[in-house]
Amino acid sequence: MGQYVWKRAVTAGAAALLAVGGAGGVAAAADDEAPAAPVVTSAEYPDDDNWHDGVGHYGTFMIDSASDDVVEYRYTGLGSTTRILRAPEPGAAVSLGWMPERVGPTYLQVEAVDSTGHVSARTIHHILVQEGRAALTHWDPDSQSGAVSGPGVGLGAPGPSGTAVASAASFDGTDGAYASLDTSADLSRTFSVDAWVRPNHLDESTTAVSHSGFSLGTVGASAYLFELPNPDGGDTIRVTGGVPEEGEWAHLTGVYDAEQKTASLYVDGVPVSTVVGAVAPGGTGALRLGADGDGGHWNGLLTDVNVWDRVFVPGEITAAATRRTQRLGYWDLESATDGKSPAYAGGAPLTLVGDASIYAATDDCPWNPDCTPVTYPMVGDGDLLLDGDGDYATTPTALTPTDAGFSVAVHVRLTEDNPARDMTVLSQPGEHTDLFTLRYDAASRTWQAVVAHEDRAGAPTTTVSAPLDLTVPAGDQSLAVVYDESTDQLRLYTGDAYAADTASVTGLDTWAPAGDLQVGRALAADGGTDYLAGEVDDLHTFAGVVTGDQLGALRGGGIDV
Repeated sequence: MGQYVWKRAVTAGAAALLAVGGAGGVAAAADDEAPAAPVVTSAEYPDDDNWHDGVGHYGTFMIDSASDDVVEYRYTGLGSTTRILRAPEPGAAVSLGWMPERVGPTYLQVEAVDSTGHVSARTIHHILVQEGRAALTHWDPDSQSGAVSGPGVGLGAPGPSGTAVASAASFDGTDGAYASLDTSADLSRTFSVDAWVRPNHLDESTTAVSHSGFSLGTVGASAYLFELPNPDGGDTIRVTGGVPEEGEWAHLTGVYDAEQKTASLYVDGVPVSTVVGAVAPGGTGALRLGADGDGGHWNGLLTDVNVWDRVFVPGEITAAATRRTQRLGYWDLESATDGKSPAYAGGAPLTLVGDASIYAATDDCPWNPDCTPVTYPMVGDGDLLLDGDGDYATTPTALTPTDAGFSVAVHVRLTEDNPARDMTVLSQPGEHTDLFTLRYDAASRTWQAVVAHEDRAGAPTTTVSAPLDLTVPAGDQSLAVVYDESTDQLRLYTGDAYAADTASVTGLDTWAPAGDLQVGRALAADGGTDYLAGEVDDLHTFAGVVTGDQLGALRGGGIDV
């Protein structure tokens, strides 16, 4: 969606004007004068150097010229390219509806055009748009806004990780699984509702948030639902999309736009469906959490419920649904003291074992034309050098997933251009198996990321792979693994903003490992295996999901994401 939402509104009879200066058009007296510049007025967004309400709130501009032969108005600004509003009859005023989607200054520039094609001077109407109005109603377990809860509601559960929402309430699916609070929203007009939800059971349709004018919940395990009853008693308006999963958080947003007559559902910040021609029933009464009054009580977690009397715009929805990554550790592998390479921005140091060392290139090539060139580290001034014969590094800062997933990024360079044996770049042991392994597979000459979905021997695994890049010396490669619970994908990146391989992990889980992160080997019950012969540099680990753009910054030696 663009910067602004548009609505064209002109007075009745506009269809009578078919064209300007053409067949069936308006016959106008010939003249050589340009029409008078238009006058623009707006009650909601006046040009008065003040900030006005606001993002997600519709306003109307009335546009008129003193000349009685004006047949159209050309306008730009408000985030639009040049557009035309045709007058219903020569000299008549027109109106333009508009809703801002971002904070800040903007403008509307208008010209009047008469029946002979003469164009007036431009009128520029300046506007200062402030933030959208706060939610009329807000609820979370720490700010219940006077809610009355049933016995099937428990407090104290953690909120979705990577958000500012600290806590959630648990609803047990019984008749007592409800909370009720007042809301002043007029649901016959534009409104929006959002919530973080985590269903525990999906064997039937359930309601997370409801009112006499809407409900937000699930259609069993098949989809999420935003529903508006029909005000005339006809079929309800059902907007569905997304795939609910037991035990996984999702951010749901329902938007009813009375100006556009649309009902839209967003899941995790992404628009999944819109119904056109929607008319909300309105209605008064309490906002109910966990139930709709007709059964279907919520069984799971619920938090951060909001109701607005405006459009909650796409940028706001994306921000509300974003789960930020939590850095676990960063090792730049530039130096080591007493056999330990320090961690930065979180994490414990990496302990170097065996002959493992930090390699730093030193030469005088910048000023000596007869020098012997050396191999430079992949990032910065140093990297971890491993000889494949018992060398490795380890840290107690485990790669621990959250309910959003995990991410890891690293640079690796193999000693040989085409190695003949398997080697491990990274592994994260649990008690019985590895949560994940990033490795080189000699038989297929590929990089592979393998994730186990339980901490037991023989646990089911998911693998993604990508070929060794033979166009760079010794497989010098930037690798990243992302386990994304929101999209149910395991992704392997090999030096590009787009995943080299993706696999579905729908219905599969991660777990919290107990062991230390291993660099340069896999850890079996009887010791290490598949030792790496090569170099490792710039290791980053995260709880949560790092995007392709963020990985691009890490590949270039960046730290912040």
